[in-house]
Amino acid sequence: MKKIIAYITGTLILGSVACNKDALNKGPLNLYSDSNIWKDSALISRVVLESYDGIHSIYDDAGNWMPMDITDEGKSARSFLQSNLINTGQYSPSTGIYTDVWSNTYAMIRNCNNVLAHLPDMPLSEAGKQQIKGEMLFLRALHYMDLYSIFGRFPMVTKVLSLNDDLTAPRGTDDDCVKLMLDDLDQAAALLPAAYPKTAAGRATKYAALGMKCRLLLNRKDYQAAAAAAKEVIDKGGYTLFPDYEAMFYPENDDNQEVIFNKEFAGDLSGQVHALDLYDNSAFFTGFSSLVDCPTQNMVDQYLMKDGLPWNQSPKFDPAHPYANRDPRFHASIIYDGTDWINQTMDLKLGSKYNPSTYSTAITGYMLRKFLNPKYIFNGTNGNYQNCIMLRLGEIYLNYAECQLKLGNAEEARTYINLLRQRAGMPVVPAGQLNWDTYVRERTVELAFEGQRFNDIRRWGTGATMIGAAITAVQISETNGVRSYKTVPLEQRYWHDKMYYFPIPQAQLQKYPAGKVPEQNPGW
Repeated sequence: MKKIIAYITGTLILGSVACNKDALNKGPLNLYSDSNIWKDSALISRVVLESYDGIHSIYDDAGNWMPMDITDEGKSARSFLQSNLINTGQYSPSTGIYTDVWSNTYAMIRNCNNVLAHLPDMPLSEAGKQQIKGEMLFLRALHYMDLYSIFGRFPMVTKVLSLNDDLTAPRGTDDDCVKLMLDDLDQAAALLPAAYPKTAAGRATKYAALGMKCRLLLNRKDYQAAAAAAKEVIDKGGYTLFPDYEAMFYPENDDNQEVIFNKEFAGDLSGQVHALDLYDNSAFFTGFSSLVDCPTQNMVDQYLMKDGLPWNQSPKFDPAHPYANRDPRFHASIIYDGTDWINQTMDLKLGSKYNPSTYSTAITGYMLRKFLNPKYIFNGTNGNYQNCIMLRLGEIYLNYAECQLKLGNAEEARTYINLLRQRAGMPVVPAGQLNWDTYVRERTVELAFEGQRFNDIRRWGTGATMIGAAITAVQISETNGVRSYKTVPLEQRYWHDKMYYFPIPQAQLQKYPAGKVPEQNPGW
């Protein structure tokens, strides 16, 4: 995040910081009066910086539970986490699911509105003000998209209000909420630059705004408009697929050519770290009950064999070696029995030193590999600094392909599916053979665990089969030194269509005065 400040102070603030070089090293912003902050260009820079820190990413959920754990992608190894209440249908508005997301998101929205309100009085160039306006509108839209993806309609707050006023804001209509987000993204796209110097990686760009617009429109099933936004990113954004699918997520490849927008993590200035490597590696490496997020057998079965056929149709499948000859994205995303990981050959048989029964176990027989840093050093006090990719070209290709399929243009869609397959080292889909099931499978493995699965399932209307499914695991046995692998049931998930949206937390509703409490989501 230090890179962001360097660019703001060097370009937007012009010569101001030259007169106040120690401004960025001053104490917390809450030590300054509100009026003083907006008169000091360096303090304004810090406010902008901290606005990016408030982005909610899946890496921020590490140690608790990630979105994968409430879909068919994953299962939390910790029975006391709220994801288990969701999976078994034992939750209600009073359970507190996503309470912190609701309150924290509105705190971030208030921050965006506060910056926007003070723009006219800032001692900046007009160009600098317009760029900050674009950034705040982008971030506000991003925060509202987070709320919308969880709760649906939300209270629309577009100006700085008192706490009591915030609590009495009614939920907007669905159309009005979507219009607010789209308007913010359109304005942001018009105001933001197409790119920044490398020293300013992590800032919102024109194409980040258009890419998020594409995601929102796709989830609204506005295929024509979503396709148009995707194509503009594809044709004009200058992004290309990173050649190595696995290494794309390594810290040494942060801000690579595929990344359209990510949350930056750094320890030198912002102090933000995450705990992904600590909570999703085996206790063998961490030394404590660390494992949280486990991929399911359901997810493993989605990965094709190297010949492009499903495992149960391919002659390349060997039940004695079920993980051989798989789509390379499988090996890049999941730690399975026999995986080489951090100079160890992983033995995931229950009770081994890598999967001890006295710790949080790999309850499904698998561990997460995607996102983790194979060079992470577990001793000492080091944190995790790899960025969280929140939007990349691979997703835009898939969004565009889905739109084209829905619009009846299967061959146009096939072009972009095959670009992803070629990057992965998989056979291309032949002409005339791209169908809906093939597309869904491709999206499932390409975007595995990246946090969009629940949105996809809601859009496709497949909650009953993809979330309310029987979750399976692998049972590893050994006889005379020979291992065998058997798919076994692990959990029968509960599903009701009301679960496409989460209930507004009761703790939030209780803050509203009598007569102004917003309506709860249907069924809750």
